[in-house]
Amino acid sequence: MKQSLSNWYNSLKVKYPIVSDHEWELLDGMTKKKIIKKGESFLNHGRVARYAAFVCSGQFKFTIEDEEGNEKIIRFAFEDDFIANCDSYYSRSASVIKITAIEDSEIRRFSIKKLQPLYDLHMSIASVNLSIYQELAEKTFEHQYLLSLKSPVKRYKFLLENRPLIIKKISLTNIARYLYVSREAISRARLFLLNKPQNFCD
Repeated sequence: MKQSLSNWYNSLKVKYPIVSDHEWELLDGMTKKKIIKKGESFLNHGRVARYAAFVCSGQFKFTIEDEEGNEKIIRFAFEDDFIANCDSYYSRSASVIKITAIEDSEIRRFSIKKLQPLYDLHMSIASVNLSIYQELAEKTFEHQYLLSLKSPVKRYKFLLENRPLIIKKISLTNIARYLYVSREAISRARLFLLNKPQNFCD
């Protein structure tokens, strides 16, 4: 058991120190290791969400489709992030969000329904659940703010300054879909900032 735990929750223990070793063991017993290949989905459009997961390794994108069927990315998930569509689960409605692996990824998947009874028995787990909701709300607000910036240059500059992990790990194509602009516009923005980093002003 200890070896199994050390493979996936040690860094999460640092992130959520309120959870005890015993409680991590309870969570470990409820999870199942899953490998999601690049391009495979954790959750598809139109399906009611039943599972959530922690990302042990790899990357995921949360996508929606516009009226023309074009993919738009609303969020990324990296190692130690939480992936789910809790709105779909609690409303029992078809998910409008698709969660797809950007690269081969390993997750620890669990049933949301089976996890819920632990909230009443373990306040620390309930506290982590609240923290995750707050993190997701902050990411949603940040993305909305990002899209309010008028130019591709300002949007890309925001990522450079605030979310360098996205710049480092995500392809230009997917960054463009996240910023709701064309790939060409992002290429020009990146070139502009590389050439004139000291002269750019908001």
